[in-house]
Amino acid sequence: MAKSQMLLAAALATSTVEGAARAGGVPPSSVCALGPPYPSCPHNYPAQTAFDVRVVERDPYHGRPLISAARGDSTFAYNFNGPWFPPPAGSTAADGLIVRVQEMWQLPNATHPEWTDTGALTVVPADLQAGTVGHINQSRVFWAGTNPPPRVNQHEWGAIDPRIVYRPKTAEYYLTWDNCSFECGFRSSLLSISTTPFDHDSWTLVGPIIPHMQTAGVSLLFNDHLPSAPHLAFVSTYNCFSISLAESTDGRSWAVTDPDWMQGRSGCWDACGAIAGPQPSILSSGDYLFIYNIDTRIGRNVSNPLGRCTIGWAILDRNDPRKVVARAPTALVTPELPWETTKCAGTPDSCQTPNVIFATGLKPLGNDAFLVIYGGGDTDTAAVKIQVDVKASRVNNAAAH
Repeated sequence: MAKSQMLLAAALATSTVEGAARAGGVPPSSVCALGPPYPSCPHNYPAQTAFDVRVVERDPYHGRPLISAARGDSTFAYNFNGPWFPPPAGSTAADGLIVRVQEMWQLPNATHPEWTDTGALTVVPADLQAGTVGHINQSRVFWAGTNPPPRVNQHEWGAIDPRIVYRPKTAEYYLTWDNCSFECGFRSSLLSISTTPFDHDSWTLVGPIIPHMQTAGVSLLFNDHLPSAPHLAFVSTYNCFSISLAESTDGRSWAVTDPDWMQGRSGCWDACGAIAGPQPSILSSGDYLFIYNIDTRIGRNVSNPLGRCTIGWAILDRNDPRKVVARAPTALVTPELPWETTKCAGTPDSCQTPNVIFATGLKPLGNDAFLVIYGGGDTDTAAVKIQVDVKASRVNNAAAH
């Protein structure tokens, strides 16, 4: 058996020790259905007043998502989770995206029944300023350093919830993705690495990020600029209530150092928990913007002011990014556009999961502006433009040091 297949088999056989957390510690959906205002939301973070994050373009592509099968962008019915990466030198692409795809899994004639229950990954050239992407089809599917699941008429495993970060020091792209069995009964976050991400054969599978633990998405932060500082992994727990913190000295071997690094806050908009978003991105103050998700777990036809999933933000300290110095007092956005609510294909009930905004992509635009790339309705890929306002005193203090 090839090394990559052995690593994958180990991931599929991951310990169920963490499986006990599926129900434990998760508040009922009624706790997560809180609407604004949130008087119980903590405001005592050490730099809370130094930051504000606001939406400047809610619909940057003027009435449409970035990627939609209904618009002819893909041969797959569902195209979501869109982590962004800067293309390597020499590439003709303006931007790169990793897009999770699924077929219409409810139909009996799925082309890939071995993975369509959960999905596969594609790597796609794009131009986010123009709002264009390369057409998504079977030729863009890749398996990040391992062989695809066997072609059989039943679900074997699939790839979901990717996140990606470029590490300038080594000129490497670190892709995290979740290996899921049927309906994600078993789930493990894996790490793959490449220097030429558009080349499907360039990826090397490193293995599970946290062995023997079921996890639900990981984003990475490399601290090569901070002497002796560990690299950080923000690890979503299987129950989607906590983000654990893991550390590494080489970016390949990781160990959890704080299992409850970030959790939901009682009486706050994120009372139901926290799920890692895209890679943290540096601000003019030297601090880091960290986008995270929540899952309220509401049913398909249940009304909730926050929807099923939405996003918020936190600021990580410039000198020690393990410390949260500010955090969102309310959700950044809530589902309201057609591709977020119920009309992904323009008709009622055409979103795979209604009322979902789930972010795994973040592109810096300069001057503390960012494009947050998210999956809408578990069907389309879309974006929202935000601005982080940083008090001059925080920026000046960073410059002085």
